Amino acid sequence: MLTVLHAEIIPTIRSFAGGLLTFRHAETGLLSLVVKAQKEAILAARMNGGFSCYVAPLMSTSGLTISLISAFFDDSDEPLIIASLLFADDQHSRDLLELLAYDEFDVYFFDDRSRELMSYHAVVEDGGSCLFNGTEFGLLTYHPETAKVMLTAVRGWFGLRTRADDEAAIRIVFEKALMPDDIFIMDLTIDGNDYRGSTGFSHDSLTRTDPGYFQESDIVAGLRRAFGADQVALNPRRRDTNKEILDVLVVTESHILLVQAKDSPNTETSLARALERKRRASHRQLADALRQVRGAARFLMRQQMADLVVNTQNWDVCTDGRTLIGIVVIKELFDNEGATYLEACGSMAGIVDGMIVMDYPSFCVFAHHFCSQTSFITSLERLIALIRDANAWVWPKDFVMADILARLDDLNQG
Repeated sequence: MLTVLHAEIIPTIRSFAGGLLTFRHAETGLLSLVVKAQKEAILAARMNGGFSCYVAPLMSTSGLTISLISAFFDDSDEPLIIASLLFADDQHSRDLLELLAYDEFDVYFFDDRSRELMSYHAVVEDGGSCLFNGTEFGLLTYHPETAKVMLTAVRGWFGLRTRADDEAAIRIVFEKALMPDDIFIMDLTIDGNDYRGSTGFSHDSLTRTDPGYFQESDIVAGLRRAFGADQVALNPRRRDTNKEILDVLVVTESHILLVQAKDSPNTETSLARALERKRRASHRQLADALRQVRGAARFLMRQQMADLVVNTQNWDVCTDGRTLIGIVVIKELFDNEGATYLEACGSMAGIVDGMIVMDYPSFCVFAHHFCSQTSFITSLERLIALIRDANAWVWPKDFVMADILARLDDLNQG
C-alpha cells in the first residue's frame, strides 16, 4: 500500500483535487501513478482489469499537439473519463509521457477523500498511439486561454472517436494486486467525526450495496473543508415528530444550506446497467431530492426558531434573516440534459432563495476548490445567479474550472 510504504506522499494526495498524479521513487528513479477518481471509475477499472489512455491528437496554429483522456469503461460507448492536458513547460506533463513509455509500472487508486482503495502492478500495451508509431507532435506552452480551448477540443475529440481510435489507445492492464481489493476502512479520527450527528466513527469500502450512509458521510466531509463542525449537521430531525427533514443542514450567521443527496449502489451489477436505465434512475433521484428540499424549506420558514434534534441533542436554529440555499447532489448528470436541471432549479423559486443541482463528482470539485466558508457561499451564489440571469444551465464543474483558470491568469499577470 502506497500510504503505508510512502506516507510522505499523503499530504500531496490530499491537496490534489483529482486526476492522474505521478511520483518518482527516490530509490529507483522510476515513476509510479496515482489515480484519484470517483468510486465508480475505480470499480470500473477493477471490473475490467485495467483502463485505457487515449492520446488525443489536437491541431493548433503551431502544428499537432496532444492531450490525454483516461477512460474507465462502465459503459462501452460513454465511459467515465479523466482529461489530462499536456504542456511543454509543465514537469507533470513530461512525467506522464515518460510513464506511458514504460513497459510496466505500479498504479494506486484513491477516492475523492484520499482513501487508498486498490493498487496494482500493471503492464502497458500501446495499441498504436502517436507515442508509439512515431508521429511527430509538440507540446504547447501553458496559457489559460490555451487550456480552455484544449479542454473543449479534447472532450469533443473523445466524443467523436472511432473504432480505430479505440484500438490505438494505450491499455493499462492490471497484472498483480499490490493490496487486497476488498478492504474495509474505519475512520476513528476526531477531525473526521466531529460534526453534529456523528456517531464518533465512520466506515467505507469500494463496493456499496446501501449507498445512502456512505454518500451522506462523504458530503459532510466535503462541507467540513469550508464549515465548522458545529455548523454542519447530519440527518437533522423535527423535534415534534422526530421525522428527518433532510440529509445535511449547514447553518452560518447569514445562510442555511439545505443539502439532499441521492446515490445508487456501487456494485458491478449497478455499474453495468444500460445508460438509459441510469438516466431514468437519475431523473427519479432528482425528483425525490427536490421534494425533500422543498419540504425542509417550508418547515424551516414556518417559524423564526426551528426546533430540531440531531442524534440525541436538541438544536434550535434561528431562520429569521438567513438566506436559504438548496443543494441537490445526485449520482450523475447527463451532458444533454441541461434544460432539465435548469427547470429543476427554477421550480424551487419562491421556496428557497437559491437552488443548484450537482452530481457528486462536481460537488467534490466545488468543495475542494472553494474551501473556506466565504468562498464556498460566495461562489455558490455566483453560480446560481449566473444560471438564473442567463436562464441557461451552467455545469458546476465548468464553473470551477473557469475560476481555477482565472486565478492562474491573475497569478501569471501578477
